[in-house]
This record gives sequence, structure tokens and C-alpha cells, in this order.
Amino acid sequence: MMRARMGHFLIGDADFEYRSFTTFPLLEHVLGVGRMFCAPRFELVDEEGAPLDDEDAFLAELGESAPELFLPYGEDLVSLPSTADLDLVLGHLLARVRQADERIRARRSSGQEGARVRWSLPFVWELRKDEWGALLATIQAALPEEASLSLEFLQAEETEELLDRLFDRDTRLGQLQAALSETHGFGLAALAFAVAHDMPTFTVEDEPVFYEFDEGGEAQRFMNRLESTVLAAPEATRIEQIAVHADSALQALEEERVADALADARQARAWTWGVRDAAAIAAAYRASATAWLEAGELDRAITDASWAIYLEPDADGFDTRGIARHLGGDVEGAIADYTASLELAPEAARVLSNRAEAYFDQGNDAACIADAEQSIALDPEYATAFVWRGRALLRMGRADEARADAERGAELGDAALWDELQAASSQG
Repeated sequence: MMRARMGHFLIGDADFEYRSFTTFPLLEHVLGVGRMFCAPRFELVDEEGAPLDDEDAFLAELGESAPELFLPYGEDLVSLPSTADLDLVLGHLLARVRQADERIRARRSSGQEGARVRWSLPFVWELRKDEWGALLATIQAALPEEASLSLEFLQAEETEELLDRLFDRDTRLGQLQAALSETHGFGLAALAFAVAHDMPTFTVEDEPVFYEFDEGGEAQRFMNRLESTVLAAPEATRIEQIAVHADSALQALEEERVADALADARQARAWTWGVRDAAAIAAAYRASATAWLEAGELDRAITDASWAIYLEPDADGFDTRGIARHLGGDVEGAIADYTASLELAPEAARVLSNRAEAYFDQGNDAACIADAEQSIALDPEYATAFVWRGRALLRMGRADEARADAERGAELGDAALWDELQAASSQG
């Protein structure tokens, strides 16, 4: 069974390959096993993008001596690396890239006009052999009760075509993998590969996405251009640029320009490098989370909202993460986030309506009605609150009251329940 290779992949030892997923940087926290760090990668390529040196050449090894950037995790999420960590890593990288710049100049002087450097900073996850048992326990806890998994079973697996068996639902491995979430499914694949190959240390990283420092201009050094933008700007300028791009992203969302919002959010995040103002960084990640949410990228929305909340607990951040969790099926997590948002901004009619919806999905009609009524009291023109109160009333058998709420919701612009009642009436 051959797997089609599409999109971005995670690559690892012994030709391991797995589809990438947005929460990979959070793997250490979600699985509670292994360690996550960043590993700089550099390539010297010609104007066609082909490497100018083999894998053991100077540029290919630049990242090996850079300090690893660990991402410590707390009770709720992986924390952002500290400013000191970033300064250490960035300073080391800049020193190494300057050496690359000199090598480029030497290449050009010897006739290699198109030489340029590409760089990547992928996340790397490392699993040690003494952690196999802990990862096995995590995976077993995520499997259905009737499913069982053991290291002995994995040790008996043949290494040949192991990845194919992991994705074949006719095999036991494939059936176990299919029963797991995206993150735990990856954990099973990684554990199976590490155990079957008996690897003391198994590492997996994002397939490098390379960015170019040099654009081919003979007279201009790429480090000068890099240092003249984000890295050299005063902190006040960086904070100002964060605000400009974050505000622009939110404005684009109001105008339903999601692609533009994502682009501005990316710029806002880029300007956070070296900034020590937690509130400014949080603003960038709140805007980014909102943009990812509108784009339907729920995992990314949750991740960026979590960064923002970690830096500066904010009602909007909790609300955004709550919506993303709710849409992803985590109703209890959504209610917790909506509640945290309301503790910070208790008169937010929209958030009360959001929590009313979550309570309805949970089957708690009384709580749904209470939140919807509080939302209506704060904003009598908020249509969606009438819809959720109406749904709860209908499920409780109070059809006349539900119909009145449906009609009022439709008058205010949300006809969802009214249309459902009309359709049911015509079919009955």
C-alpha cells in the first residue's frame, strides 16, 4: 500500500515520514513525553536552488553548534521561550550567518554569481528509549477501553513497510492509529518506529521550509538587509509595528478579507522578536488567533490564543479560544474559556450567548436559558441569544415560547431557528 506524498511533512530518523499537523510544536505538552527544541538549518544553493556543497559542508553544519532552544511547559500550555533564550539563540545564529555571508562573497568572487543562503528554523521533537513506557501509557489512555497496546507487540513488528501498515486500516496497527486523535496518532507512529528499530534516541522535525536571506544583489549583503528591518529596529518601533499589523488584521476580518488578515497577523508576529512588552506580544497573538479562527484553522487559533492568554489574560483571548474549542468539539473546554472571559468582562452579551450555546450542546437547558436571558438583558438586539433560548425552550417542551423567540431572532437578523420550525411545520 503506497501513501501519496502531499503537502508538508514531518521527517525523522530511519526514513520516518508523517503528515505535519499544526499542534506539532505543542507535542511535548500534549503527550507529556520527550522534549521539543529548535534546530537551525542553513543551505548554500545556486540560482536554481540546487545545493552547492554536500551535506557535510560548512553551511550544512551551521545549525549543529547553535544552542538548542527548549520550550518549557507549565500546567496549561507550552510557554513562550524567554527573551533571554531568544537573544542567546538569535545572537548565535547571526554570528554564524555572517560567516555564511563571507562564504557567499567568496563564491561570487570565484565566479559563482548566483550563490545564496537559505535558512530554516524547524521544531524538533526527541524521544529517548527510557521514555517509551511513558509514551505507551499516554497512548493507551487515549485508546478505547477494548484496545490494548504493548511494547512487546511493537518490538515484534517488522521494520520493512512499517509506515504503510500504520496507515492501513486492515492491520492492527492501522486500526489502533485510526482510533486516536491527530496528536496521539503521531505518538503511536513515532513509538512504533522507535521501538521496531530499537533506537536509543528518535528525533522528528518539521520538514524544513527554507527562506532566502540573499536575493542575488551583488553589492548588497543579506545580513545588512536582515539587520536593517526587524532585528535592528528600536523596541518602540517594533511595538508600534505590532499594533499597526494587529489592527490591520482585525480590520481585514471585519471586511471579510481573511487572506489579508492572515498576512497582517504574520507580520505582527514577526515584529515581536526581541520585544519585552508582554502586552504588545499578546496583542499580536490575539489578532493571529482571530485570523486563524476565521480561516477555519482551529488548532492554530487555539495555540495562538493560548500564547496570548499566557502573556496577558484577556477576555477576547479566552473568548476566541473558547470558540475554537467549541467548534472543535471540546464543549467543556469552551465553557471554561467563556467563563474565564466573563470573569474579566461580565457584561459581554456575545460571550454570554456563546456560553449559552455551549450549555445547550452540553444538554444543560437551564444554564443555556439563564445565559441567553442575561445576554438579552444586556443587549436586547442581539439576535443569536434569542435563538439559543428558543432552542432550549423547545427541547423543554415550551413550544409557544420557543416560537416567539424564533420569530424575534428572525426579526433581528438570525432566522436559523425560525427556518427550522417552518421546515418542520411544512413536513408535519
